[in-house]
Amino acid sequence: MKKANALTCAALLLLLTFNYQSTFSQDIVALNTVTNLSSKSYAAFNSIVLESATLEDGKYTYDFKEKKILVEIKNGFYNEYHPEKEYIKAKIDWITKFKYKLTIISLKKKNAPLKVGSILNGEIIKIKGNEYFYTILLNNKTGKGSFKKVN
Repeated sequence: MKKANALTCAALLLLLTFNYQSTFSQDIVALNTVTNLSSKSYAAFNSIVLESATLEDGKYTYDFKEKKILVEIKNGFYNEYHPEKEYIKAKIDWITKFKYKLTIISLKKKNAPLKVGSILNGEIIKIKGNEYFYTILLNNKTGKGSFKKVN
């Protein structure tokens, strides 16, 4: 009789342990599912923000050392074309309708304070007609400027 009780207790203990592990595993799966949904929702939210970004896809210019610099924004990328075949290319990520982040992905520009991987944080602070005034932050230094839309 004692052997039967010990066997019953062991079986009950194994059953409880297995049930606890299954429940715990299901909780982890549920948590991962929620995390994945949150990631997808965040990505969808960013797409919506990107579509309503202040600077639309198109061409812009700004003045630098008495020269007009062409800027093209297209499909989430920012490209600056300078004289003498110099350029700066960056990925543009819109944080809000007016705030954005530029991550430099390629450049050929003498004396630029940038390198591949540099991150600039910008904000459109004023719009007057076809001119967009901005501030930009790089290495804790702030700059100001403006773009004019050309098309």
